[in-house]
Amino acid sequence: MAQSRDYLKKMCVVGEASAGKTSLIRRFVVDKFDDKYLITIGTKTSKKNIVVEDENGVANIKLIIWDLMGQSGFAEIQKSAFKGASGAFIVLDLSRRETYDSFHKWMFSLYKVTGEIPIVVMANKKDLKHTFGKEDLDKLVKEYGFPYYFTSAKTGENVDEAFHALGRMMLKPYRGIDFSAQFTKALKFEKETEDVSLAQLSVKEAEDMITARFCELLDDPEYAMAIVRKQFTTAGVDFNKPTLEGLKTVVDMLITAASDQVEAKKLEREKKEYRNLLRRIN
Repeated sequence: MAQSRDYLKKMCVVGEASAGKTSLIRRFVVDKFDDKYLITIGTKTSKKNIVVEDENGVANIKLIIWDLMGQSGFAEIQKSAFKGASGAFIVLDLSRRETYDSFHKWMFSLYKVTGEIPIVVMANKKDLKHTFGKEDLDKLVKEYGFPYYFTSAKTGENVDEAFHALGRMMLKPYRGIDFSAQFTKALKFEKETEDVSLAQLSVKEAEDMITARFCELLDDPEYAMAIVRKQFTTAGVDFNKPTLEGLKTVVDMLITAASDQVEAKKLEREKKEYRNLLRRIN
């Protein structure tokens, strides 16, 4: 008789803002639905143990589920959070066609950091009026072979099934996909349009870069984001609508918060980098 195996796996849940990512995770982790509108501040993590069966027997998987903000302007935070992921969900909102059109953006962003990992697509809000359907999804995932589920965080339909499916996929060596020419073009376009080091930034872009650097500085994105959230709250600065003066205040607070964990010279260099980013704000 095959013995059970124990695993620890990180998965990311990505997609456009308000697609229902947080509600899907809440439904899966605590079996509750919360329709209160919530804009995630940076990243949040949840944990849940699941048991799956495959050809090798029973596997106990401790899932670390990363919920990533979907708003534009936070690419660096997202990249930092993708590191180490063994699988991912791309969440689409059936009531908003634009989330369907964003699929490749999320896939490209993930794979540039993680390499080829298994992806499951969740077409969420099945309980609402659809702006796309099965035929569209078949066309979308055909060249990649990703499975998809029509889900509803409100009713719980197919939520457990989707999470368990990705759990099983993460246990096997992933064969990957034959990247399309579209992916190659996307990478080339991004490289050609990269901002030069002296380019001007919006306050939001600077905030994104500073937060990502802080996560790298502490080498623990989950812990670092908890500190970031605390400093923004203490300073009374809206993370999603920061001002230049507010961001300057938060930067000083972040440096102070890290002072007992980071060597002084390294912290001083980091402070200079933050100030350089602040100076680039137009």
